[in-house]
Amino acid sequence: MFCAEHNISSSNIRVSGAYTDQASAITHVYLVQTIGGADIANAVANVNVDKSYNVISSSHSFASAASLTAAATKDGAGQLKSSDIDTAKDALSVLALHIGVPLSQSEIDASTPVVVNNVVAGQHQLSVEDLPTTFAIDGTAAASREFIQQADGSVVPVWRVVVEQQDHWWNAHIDIETQKVISLSDWYAQSESYFVYDKNTLSPADGSRVLVVDPANKSASPNGWVTDHSTSGNNVWAQSNPYGGSTWKTNHRPTASSDNKFNFTIDFSKAPKTYVDAAVAQLFYTINVMHDLSFIYGFDEAAGNFQDVNYSDQGVGGDYVVAFAQDGGGTNNANFATPPDGQNPRMRMYVWTKTVPNRDGDLEQDIVAHEFTHGISNRLTGGPANTDCLNDNESGGMGEGWSDAVANLLRLKKTDSSDTDFVLGDYVYTKGIRKYPYSTSMTTNPSTFSFLNRPDYSEVHDIGEVWAEILYEVMWALIDKNGFAEDLFAHDLTKGNSIMLQILLDGMKLQPCNPTFIDARNAIIQAEESLTGGKNKCAIWAAFAKRGMGFSATGASGDDHVEDNSVPSNC
Repeated sequence: MFCAEHNISSSNIRVSGAYTDQASAITHVYLVQTIGGADIANAVANVNVDKSYNVISSSHSFASAASLTAAATKDGAGQLKSSDIDTAKDALSVLALHIGVPLSQSEIDASTPVVVNNVVAGQHQLSVEDLPTTFAIDGTAAASREFIQQADGSVVPVWRVVVEQQDHWWNAHIDIETQKVISLSDWYAQSESYFVYDKNTLSPADGSRVLVVDPANKSASPNGWVTDHSTSGNNVWAQSNPYGGSTWKTNHRPTASSDNKFNFTIDFSKAPKTYVDAAVAQLFYTINVMHDLSFIYGFDEAAGNFQDVNYSDQGVGGDYVVAFAQDGGGTNNANFATPPDGQNPRMRMYVWTKTVPNRDGDLEQDIVAHEFTHGISNRLTGGPANTDCLNDNESGGMGEGWSDAVANLLRLKKTDSSDTDFVLGDYVYTKGIRKYPYSTSMTTNPSTFSFLNRPDYSEVHDIGEVWAEILYEVMWALIDKNGFAEDLFAHDLTKGNSIMLQILLDGMKLQPCNPTFIDARNAIIQAEESLTGGKNKCAIWAAFAKRGMGFSATGASGDDHVEDNSVPSNC
């Protein structure tokens, strides 16, 4: 049906992933266009099918038949051939120069290409080994043959090169003919910071540490969180990393007592390194909370979540989060790298130097929640096998916005109201790290859709602030209409904050690759329609319209964003 509707040949399509969401019963199918068995990296489609086998939506960025025919005749087209594997070294050299870490000819000559199987698509790729660690943190880079669709619609053969560094995980496409980098993305999502004690405590400024007994959710983590009395388990391995770097299995991890109790002291009058065991244990706890909560709301094994063993045999295992506490590679920040399903993501948490003594980002929940949500949005948008669907400036900005929005949902208390303003980063930074507090007051936070037209709102975090503020309005519209769930883990979808978290994640699954604000708005509204039959449609439209994203608002990435404050006629 999809191929016929869009006039696309099924012989040039590969299914990159498919799963049925347990909550909504919607089946999400993800497709990649191919030429001669090689992927066109940015030719992606998604088809969404309801429980009655009706296609409720579909979208694609596929190339035209003429472009496919032209690309198939070009030199270098097709899958990897043994006769041309050495040209991968040329692609590595081009990328190294492009990112400012040039490789000498002797370093290139000393590298060794080895043919391996692609863990995601089952295709052949190269592992280029014996590279200097200044370029590749573990001395290796992956290279494979693909195609990429350009802005004019043409399709060109490329080398895809993936290389991890200290604070970057590059995914690059190098034109085989021109030897130029024509696409470059970073799986690390750089951001500011946010923190926690237990799941109801934002930071050390918000309350005291408490002993939490058996916190693992039995559906999400049936065997618990801990393996071998240390901060390693099925969902995350957390460890200290004082000197930076990418190794983790031999790094220091605190050991629990004989009864599996993690109880370490903190003296805030001293430097964070003096309480590193407490910091690692806190990071381990918070990431597991995020794992279990997002599992309940649909970021499960089939959807590409982060687990070593997938108990359902759906999705790809072997990809628990590798989390570095008090990482020595930086300060005053945090980041999260999201490779495709089956490969370990990385979270790096840094110490903040804005106070004396310094403060540790591992202890503030909203920073950890923000970073983990980058992993959620990257794997849910475009499917778990493709984590390159939030690479446009606008969609990348929404990635930052979703991360703030989920962090805001977690910090809500029953004493909060729509008059409550949230300031992010107050513990580590001692003041807000965003331009405005998140607020339903247009005076306190004047952000609207047309802010995206301003030159001072061109960077992804600035764009993300606008998206998160719009979502803040939607969140309170749902809570004011439906009430507040004190425990998000109860998954009470009659309450506004639970509905909000559910349709945020469901919307990510429904939206196209590299969505615009308008695409993401429509996906959220469609997700709510599927969840409740549209019970909250008008409240959601009113919230979007308040910030200029009403029914007739227009604007795509790089275009003028035109505001509208109207709602559909049936509201």
